[in-house]
Formats: sequence, C-alpha cells, structure tokens
Amino acid sequence: MAKVKHGTGISEVTTLSTAKKRTVSVSEDERRGMIAEAAYYLAQQRGFTGGDPTSDWLQAEAQINHMFGQQISVTH
Repeated sequence: MAKVKHGTGISEVTTLSTAKKRTVSVSEDERRGMIAEAAYYLAQQRGFTGGDPTSDWLQAEAQINHMFGQQISVTH
C-alpha cells in the first residue's frame, strides 16, 4: 500500500517493498479522492487565488497517475 506524503503537494510516495512487486488496487472513489486532495494542494500553493479548478484537477490527475505509474489498478 502506498503512503502519500503531504506538504508542498503530492509529489512523493513511500511504498512498502512488497508494493513495488505487485499492483496497487484502489477503487474509483479512492482515486477521485486522491485527485481531489492533490488539486486542493495545488490551489493552496497559490493561495487559492487565480488558477482554474479544471486545470488543477487535470494536473492533479496527471500527478496521481505518474505517482503510481503502471502499478495502479482502478476497481469499480
């Protein structure tokens, strides 16, 4: 299971050694929650001024996808 570190946004992930060898499964709701949280931190970094929520979401989604790489499997 992955542990997300918070602070300046979601950019670092600490994984257990066994997680590196198998696929991490998350539900669609969990994935959306991670994206929403990452988008929140992006907005927070700029002081919640300016920006675009859709752009924040898309950037956050790309971060989450990159963070998990090919190890994420979304369950419905």
